[in-house]
Amino acid sequence: MGVSIIDGTIEEVELKRRRKLASVYSRILFRLPDGTTKTWGKSVVWNDVADKLKPGTQGRFYLYTAIDHRGVHGVRAADGTEVYGFGRVNEYASIGVFVVSALTVAFSIMAIGDAPLLATILLVLSVPMYLLYRNTRVQAERQFQADSGYRPPAG
Repeated sequence: MGVSIIDGTIEEVELKRRRKLASVYSRILFRLPDGTTKTWGKSVVWNDVADKLKPGTQGRFYLYTAIDHRGVHGVRAADGTEVYGFGRVNEYASIGVFVVSALTVAFSIMAIGDAPLLATILLVLSVPMYLLYRNTRVQAERQFQADSGYRPPAG
């Protein structure tokens, strides 16, 4: 899990599906300043950012890798536009899993004196899951804010 930056131009995008809040791309192909290309596959992108991911868009692209997916969380385009977006759906889901699992375990212990295995496993796994998703989001926010002085090279 982590964040990275690509400076370059979008050559092509393959949109898999667009939902209300986020878009999923099969791949995004970047042309780097040295002429090489980099492909970022299977990406989840918040729609505010996805609107800037068009072929020909030049600038700085902010990438992230989470537990089970990756994506683009920000763009600073050569035309001066800046956009940031990072979904918290997985963070909220992990909190929901924790609450439901905790209640299931508590009621089972009170009712039958034993905790169900699946609910106990989900209870234990939901805490590190939340922390990892939150850490990735915080890294992404800090990365984008720390790079606020970036201006694309003239050209």
